[in-house]
Amino acid sequence: MIKHSVKDDLLHISIENMDFSYRIPLHSLGKTIKWRIGKYGTEGIEMKNVSKWTLQLFTKKGTEDKYLEQFKSIVQEYASGNSIDWTETVLAVYVQQEYHRLKSAEENLDETEIISILEEKYKLS
Repeated sequence: MIKHSVKDDLLHISIENMDFSYRIPLHSLGKTIKWRIGKYGTEGIEMKNVSKWTLQLFTKKGTEDKYLEQFKSIVQEYASGNSIDWTETVLAVYVQQEYHRLKSAEENLDETEIISILEEKYKLS
């Protein structure tokens, strides 16, 4: 479960069984970004209109879908006028997590192979 409260225009959140908490300015809660997956300087995979904070919170470690849904509800509550593409955001979380998994795999895949695997698996192009 995600616990949250608002104080001084900051959203305070903590996630059950995770060792972090965040303070997010309410004015930036609904911000979108272009998220690049892949090594800097390579073509990689680009995802558009994704939630900046969802990616920052949920791509470093594996996460359960219920946390993504809870965070989405919190964003909708406090930043209802946002232009976040939630389908793309959730996909970006999954692709980024898979990228990290493949990058640290024992097979030592190169960047091109990893991107190719991800594009095929998630039907990206």
